[in-house]
Amino acid sequence: MLDSNEELAPVDPSTGQFIDPMFAVAIASAVTETFVAWVKTEIPMPTFFGAVIVFVGYINLLLSWFGYHKSVHRKPIRGGLRFIITVVLLPLYILTIILYAKPFVYTALTYAAIFFLWSLWEHFKYMELKEKFGFWRLQTRLFNLIAYFSCGYICVIYFYWGQFHPDDWYVKFSDQLSIVMITVAIFFLRISKSANIDGSPAYRIKSEILILCFGPRT
Repeated sequence: MLDSNEELAPVDPSTGQFIDPMFAVAIASAVTETFVAWVKTEIPMPTFFGAVIVFVGYINLLLSWFGYHKSVHRKPIRGGLRFIITVVLLPLYILTIILYAKPFVYTALTYAAIFFLWSLWEHFKYMELKEKFGFWRLQTRLFNLIAYFSCGYICVIYFYWGQFHPDDWYVKFSDQLSIVMITVAIFFLRISKSANIDGSPAYRIKSEILILCFGPRT
């Protein structure tokens, strides 16, 4: 019990007091729907491609957890919109894992929504800091374009083109090509974020490449 003179410490959702347990619940839910279900029930083990989807989904979930903490550590959340978007993203992360047995087009659509919300999160961050960084400029970063193109490509194949040209290689391997592009977009995003932090390995690699191509930076 608190004494009458003691005060409760303020709860700051940007520090992880709320988000960390929710990330833990998301991971536990995904594990229950995949590994636990495969071992304890009659659900068949996934195909190789299904296992790749699950693996990429877990990697994205964990990288998002780390990325969230790095971002709010450098630029703490001041308003509620970024926090709300984080909460909305959590079930989407779970979907990218547990939809492994469904047509991949639904997983690709989920990733497109995630990349859009990530950019919207960034947009609200700049609004909080009163910095000018256009919404469409954020949406047209290369990793976003890769993710959106992957989603559009698989949607066209699944809902239209694949019905008329099922034997073409870009139709047969559309799922595999799409997951490769999404994986590249995820890692490209995370490396781009790290490359902006002085002293990080990605920043040093980026600096050395710039020096090699353009000479010492002044």
